[in-house]
Amino acid sequence: MTSASMILTGASGMLGSRFAKSLQEKGLLTLSREKLDITRPRELIDGIVAASPSVIINCAADTNVEKTESDPAPAFSANALLPGLLAQAARETGALLVHFSSTGCYGRGIGDSLTPHSDFDAVYPTTVHHKSKVAGEVAIREAGCRHLILRLGWLYGGGIAYRRNFVWARILEARAQSELSSDPHQIGSPTHVDDVVAQALHLLETRLTGTFNCVAEGAVARFDYVKRILDLAGLAPRMIPKRFARLAPVSPNEAASNDKLKLLGLNRMPGWEEALSKYVDALLAEDRIA
Repeated sequence: MTSASMILTGASGMLGSRFAKSLQEKGLLTLSREKLDITRPRELIDGIVAASPSVIINCAADTNVEKTESDPAPAFSANALLPGLLAQAARETGALLVHFSSTGCYGRGIGDSLTPHSDFDAVYPTTVHHKSKVAGEVAIREAGCRHLILRLGWLYGGGIAYRRNFVWARILEARAQSELSSDPHQIGSPTHVDDVVAQALHLLETRLTGTFNCVAEGAVARFDYVKRILDLAGLAPRMIPKRFARLAPVSPNEAASNDKLKLLGLNRMPGWEEALSKYVDALLAEDRIA
């Protein structure tokens, strides 16, 4: 493996691809899935150490919340064991590990407060997926490397061709259907991926370590989030409140507040409505020239 100032995993995903674009002139080395084989742990660690990075950015993750309830192995491999190995490599080479977790890790069941979670709150994950994310955080801390863990909210982003574009998918549905249903019983903090990248790079400049919430300001029910997307796109289908049946017992409250960043004077995350408005405008502009 060639030397690099920064190593990036998960470069093909929504978050990783935006880091790759922002850091393409920074001596960045991206690692493919083949290079992240946890069944050959020492080879994985030695390969990273040989590259002598100063920063490792880990965007590799298993995100299938529903499937993980019946098949947890892929999630624990990608979300717990891999971060632990990357952390060991970071410790051995003296690199800073940047890792991304989830505000869903705070958990809490139905009937509990729907106040956005502070990053000073304890975690009580309610799904197998979020248990794997918490296990990844624990593995990083136990490895003893310098680390920056950012807990993200309802992440969205990518262009109109990105197959997992939540926002664009809702717009296409509304263009094709006169009625749409959405869940009013869960709240979160919709967060644009580019804002996360900008915030993370700013924190890298400060050389701080620790665990921080990193979400857009404010909280909203998923129903109202979808309605706002459609309003911004000039669409007005009939919206039907509907609680979605899920295999995973996802917490009704995945909203968060960047309390640590605010207290440190480092919060650069915009309000969720402001960020969403700019993003929908960009999608519509892209669609007009497509």
